[in-house]
Amino acid sequence: MVRNFVFSLLFVTALISGAVAYAEPASDAPCFHKNKKGLVINGTKTLISNNLVGLVKDSRTGKGIAGVPVTDGYTFTVTDRNGVYQFVADEKCRNVYYTLPAEYKTALDPVTKLPLFYSTTPIDRSRQNRNDFVLEPLDAPEKDFTLVMIGDPQCKTDSDVHRFETETLPDLNRFMSESQAKGKYLNAYAVTLGDLTFDNTVQWGPMHKALSGFALESGDYLPIYNCVGNHDHDAACVDDYTATQTYVDLFGPTDYSFNRGDVHFVVMDDVAVTTTNGKTWKYADNISDRQLEWLKSDLALVKDKEEKMIVFCAHIQFRHNADKDNPDKIKNMAAAMDCLTDFHEAHVMIGHTHYAQNFIHHDYVTKGGTPVYEHIHGAACGAWWSCNLNLAGSPNGYSVYEVSGKTMKNWLAKGTGESPDLQMRVYDGNQIYGGAEGHPSGEYEYSWTEGGIGPKGAQAPGFSGLKGCFVASIWNSDEDNWKVELFQDGKKVGDFKQVPSEIGDVCAISFFYNDLGRKTATWSRSTPQYYWYIEAPGGDPTKVQNWEVLATQTIPGGGVVNEYKCSTLQTDYSGFRNVE
Repeated sequence: MVRNFVFSLLFVTALISGAVAYAEPASDAPCFHKNKKGLVINGTKTLISNNLVGLVKDSRTGKGIAGVPVTDGYTFTVTDRNGVYQFVADEKCRNVYYTLPAEYKTALDPVTKLPLFYSTTPIDRSRQNRNDFVLEPLDAPEKDFTLVMIGDPQCKTDSDVHRFETETLPDLNRFMSESQAKGKYLNAYAVTLGDLTFDNTVQWGPMHKALSGFALESGDYLPIYNCVGNHDHDAACVDDYTATQTYVDLFGPTDYSFNRGDVHFVVMDDVAVTTTNGKTWKYADNISDRQLEWLKSDLALVKDKEEKMIVFCAHIQFRHNADKDNPDKIKNMAAAMDCLTDFHEAHVMIGHTHYAQNFIHHDYVTKGGTPVYEHIHGAACGAWWSCNLNLAGSPNGYSVYEVSGKTMKNWLAKGTGESPDLQMRVYDGNQIYGGAEGHPSGEYEYSWTEGGIGPKGAQAPGFSGLKGCFVASIWNSDEDNWKVELFQDGKKVGDFKQVPSEIGDVCAISFFYNDLGRKTATWSRSTPQYYWYIEAPGGDPTKVQNWEVLATQTIPGGGVVNEYKCSTLQTDYSGFRNVE
């Protein structure tokens, strides 16, 4: 019933859209068994054996556009000199769609204002299906533009959707609108990185509505592309393919590409669901053999890759999965990563973890000489809409990237409802949280030096070297491109070092267990690369006066330098906002 409604809505949308002109009506379509002639489109004779045909044309000139890649998600072709494409639909084909050339605007659905680059009427393999696409030219390709990456809204309930609609989206709108009024973050595009919903098909419609019609104060719509996550599968279905059908009906293909300026974007489904209990799926990190071939075919059509950047968007992280020494560990992820190195610069955009992490793939070096850089984004929902934190203590939020030519010029992790200057918290390495003597108090005791044990034996590791130290949690940091310094009375005291082992934000962990009452090991998540430390003068951070932490980020490739400062200790749960 839901699926029929979705199809009816999308069919009406397609009829009035300028992006997808029509699908050939059955009454006019040649039958494979009765008619040996295919359609003639814009001077091109099509073969009756090709059941996917159509015209891609320029709205300004009315002429066909040559060389545009067109795919059904399995096979690629390109439009001929007349702008006509034709090929045979794969047995699993659900849409036919094009790769947007850099010279043209993103076509938006006239109702939802979401990107509409694909056919929306059912594919009938017994006849020729004609789908035409009309593209509006830009005055010039956008060499400089902005990317917004949104990880895991993961809405399970009406309350979750309400928070996404009243917290995340208004904050994004306000931040982008205020920035654009100052001439910053122009020509913006957004990508959600999977898990729009949380094992609840009831919320697909509300989330589709929430993302629709996102207009900035300038009046411009923000094109929001989407990526499928493991929780976006219908657990009532018995296989991976059918489990994504309603997602495809609402949000479009799961594997697709487009171009902006000197950047080639690829969005892919890297989730292979295996078994279902009717409520949720078990899944594996995976790019199938057919997907890998699709990716290779897509990239083969990109000209001058060494002069372009690639941005690869998926849900599940590649870090530790794309193991060059063990390429079969996670199916085809190493092979996919190899493909990215043909470009001048490469960035992988990921969600899934509910904590932020930047991972540098030193084994995969691009033509421009920089390693592939993976950005794992904290969730918009944080720790599943339980508060205002992700699992490792970073704020709920999203990230904003500035692109200039073939380089990622700069980026920023933006906490929902927070100043863009909030990039770290500084803690007292001597502090104990929870237990009889701890502050803030609670049943379960944690310290930076010893860690602690929570409900059901959930263990959070500590690091003994943090005794007597300032501890800086910097959630956007990485292992190569940051410098963290301590100053007192304006004079440098020394440099912070990165904590050599994986620990968690014990203040946040204490909050999850002692204040929110969470009961599983999930909430004691440990992460690398967040944490930096330096011994406090006198061994007691609480007694040091007039101190300041300066964290300096140098963007690889772009060379932009960002400075962030903090001069207050986080000693309690202030700013964590328990909203339940």
